[in-house]
Amino acid sequence: MRRVIEDLIEKRKTRRDELKASLNDLAGALSKPGLLKKNGAEIQAKVSRFQEALENFVTAQDKEWDAYANNHSTTVFKSLEWKIDKLEAEYSNLKTLLVHFAQLESKLDRLLESFAGRPTPEAAAELRAVKEQLSPFQYADFERRFRGSSEMITGRLARYLPLFSAGGEVLDIGCGRGEFLALLQESGRRPLGLDLSDSMLEEARERGLACVKADALDFLKARPDASLDGVFSSQVIEHFEPGYLRRVIAECFRVLRPGAALLLETINPLSLFALSRIYFLDPTHQRPLHPEYMRYLLENSGFDAVEILYGAEPGEEKLAAADPAAPQALPFNENVDRLNRLLFAPSEYAAKGVR
Repeated sequence: MRRVIEDLIEKRKTRRDELKASLNDLAGALSKPGLLKKNGAEIQAKVSRFQEALENFVTAQDKEWDAYANNHSTTVFKSLEWKIDKLEAEYSNLKTLLVHFAQLESKLDRLLESFAGRPTPEAAAELRAVKEQLSPFQYADFERRFRGSSEMITGRLARYLPLFSAGGEVLDIGCGRGEFLALLQESGRRPLGLDLSDSMLEEARERGLACVKADALDFLKARPDASLDGVFSSQVIEHFEPGYLRRVIAECFRVLRPGAALLLETINPLSLFALSRIYFLDPTHQRPLHPEYMRYLLENSGFDAVEILYGAEPGEEKLAAADPAAPQALPFNENVDRLNRLLFAPSEYAAKGVR
């Protein structure tokens, strides 16, 4: 493709030189005394030559631009295809590793059962600790590699902080390493985190954050009515089964005080980039959650002022627009915009409702 473009550039230069020579000839002919009477045919011929050279030049320039545009689009899509292929290979390797861990966990379960009543409590506790570390549902190492550093997550979640009342008690479902808990605590709110991962809870506790190991639905059922000033969750609900998610949202409505907010962030399935690069990376995700479905769930559970809050778009990955001054730039850029809306919509959104 590059050679084709280079050939077209050379042809355009040739046409430009022809146009320049034609203009020089025309200027010379028009400068002769009495030209209009004596050399009418010559002038007409030179004008025709000029017109033909000009048309050839414009045609060559248009072809060059079309080649540039086609090459740009082809390069972008080949790059995107390569990234998806690479992601699929990484996903396959990760899934194999998780299956291996699950097999080890099963073997440890059988080992613990066979030792029932015989090993010391200390030995049994150590075996259970090893089993917990091998569990495929431990996400500390996974998040370090794929979700991002604690600093990056903190910066991304900070935009949600003003949505919760100052000084109130806010529950973080699936608190992980405690990034949002730390933001709540530093701002004078009273945070409490839930998670099922011992390793993540240990990291959060080392930072002096209040958190417990508990199932979200069981914990909420045990809370009194109107006893929380906010409930938050970041990229956890896509792990829930549909029926479980509905019950969690219903319990959140019950335990929140009037005027308190529920905010549930998840991966945006309207972004093909987010689906391929984020959602399908984690084999424990149950199913993508459409933002309008989440709006319906919150409204159907009694929440008011329900809205969908979209995150930032992945700007670095977007397809580049052409120079607006270039020929045919307007229709080309309109198509680029359509593709960007389909491929690179915001990677996450949050469904927010008020009790």
